[in-house]
Amino acid sequence: MAGHKYAQVRDHLLRRVQSLPVGERLPAEGILCSEYDVSRITLRRAVDELVQDGYLVREHGRGTFVSHPRYNLKHRERFVNEVTGFHTQLTRQGHTVTSRVTVQRSERAGTRLAAALGISPATSVVRLERLRSVNGVVHHLAESYVEEDRFPDVLTSDFTDSSLYAHLRARHDVLLVRNEIVVGLHRCDAREAALLEVAEETPLLLATSCVFEPGRKPVIFGTSKFLPDTAELSFDIVADSE
Repeated sequence: MAGHKYAQVRDHLLRRVQSLPVGERLPAEGILCSEYDVSRITLRRAVDELVQDGYLVREHGRGTFVSHPRYNLKHRERFVNEVTGFHTQLTRQGHTVTSRVTVQRSERAGTRLAAALGISPATSVVRLERLRSVNGVVHHLAESYVEEDRFPDVLTSDFTDSSLYAHLRARHDVLLVRNEIVVGLHRCDAREAALLEVAEETPLLLATSCVFEPGRKPVIFGTSKFLPDTAELSFDIVADSE
């Protein structure tokens, strides 16, 4: 029952916060406890979750204030089940994810992609680049590569409101079980800056990933370039014994 009460408080607070301007201070903790008729422990749990999700920010000695939301993208270093991908994860959290396809064409793999996907450099791959938004706000620029002979329909399918991962599962019965990710920094060039609506040379979070099916066969190689103001990467590390 306590958990149910906490969820009610969290959900009501979220709706309340979304209707307030950024920088607005929440009422004192005691006042909110009285309003919601809950203990401080229950209230703090609800507020803590909204702070973690970026809807609120605490300032020591001043109070809790409305902030810009950050959308949490949870990548796991080691997966024990299917890799779901960005679109599915954010949709499950109640967000609206949309994509503008900026590149969708056939290319030769070349040396780097060939090494990542375990194919010949002369092999044709589909390059799929999407500008992705969450709740109408630009979030990141994603670029994915798959082998064209195996997945020719990726070249013509509509990915405006759908997931590449889900597409491969539904159309090709591909189970993605592992995502190896390297995270670094990247300064955007003029084209990327125009797409992301930021200044050229703006630092971005760069996640380079290779996604595998069972048997450690690589299926997707790609990069995601995130705006630090609206995105974060979270990793869960699970031991092999688990």
